[in-house]
Amino acid sequence: MREFAIVKDIRRNEKTEKEEIFVLPMIVGACQSCKTGCLKQGKPFKVLNKRGFALKEGMTVKIGHPKILMAFHGLLSFLGPIAAAVAGFVFAPEISARFFGQAFTEQNSEAARAGITAAALVVSSMVLFVVSRSSIHLKTPEVLQIV
Repeated sequence: MREFAIVKDIRRNEKTEKEEIFVLPMIVGACQSCKTGCLKQGKPFKVLNKRGFALKEGMTVKIGHPKILMAFHGLLSFLGPIAAAVAGFVFAPEISARFFGQAFTEQNSEAARAGITAAALVVSSMVLFVVSRSSIHLKTPEVLQIV
């Protein structure tokens, strides 16, 4: 996520004495040449200011996650399903014996391995897809740059 946003509100948290920055996302694809202020604005959300920028309300900022975190997420989304498929392949005899019986495993060991490997790949990919499309955010975005 690397998007532009407008700083909507800056508050001081009374408990932690830290600044809390709330921004409104800008949809810049539709507003490249728009100067009339007709932005489609969403719901304000909190971002971090780890780099210590001197922010003021109304400023346009670039928000997102650090590159290293994005690289880790990409690697995880690539290697996660592959690791699940390998685990399905390795543990296929035990899984098929437990769910389908030992006789099935001995007769159709290759079919069981292929099926369980494919199922592990598909299920892990579906889980990653659902998590990526949900509102679960493991890390709060931060201000990367003042525009």
